[in-house]
Amino acid sequence: MDDSSQDPRRSLQGRIGALESWARTADRAARTRRARAASPGSVDYWIARVDPAITGEEQRRKAGEAAHRAYMLRLARASADTRSRRRRAPSSNDDAE
Repeated sequence: MDDSSQDPRRSLQGRIGALESWARTADRAARTRRARAASPGSVDYWIARVDPAITGEEQRRKAGEAAHRAYMLRLARASADTRSRRRRAPSSNDDAE
């Protein structure tokens, strides 16, 4: 198997290329618009996934917004759970004492 993907020079070249590309981008928002709209952070993403039986435009928007809020709350709960587990877990520094 080719191990060039682990080559630090290849990684550095990729980073340089990405930064040069962004340096040539006049409208950064336009460049990322499609990706932002297609991400779960976008309400439009959730509106597109609303049950097709909901046909009214206003009803679809409200259902999409509710789905978006539920998604964000799930993320917040997962984050809080992780922080709680980390607080309860003994730190590796405790063993050194």
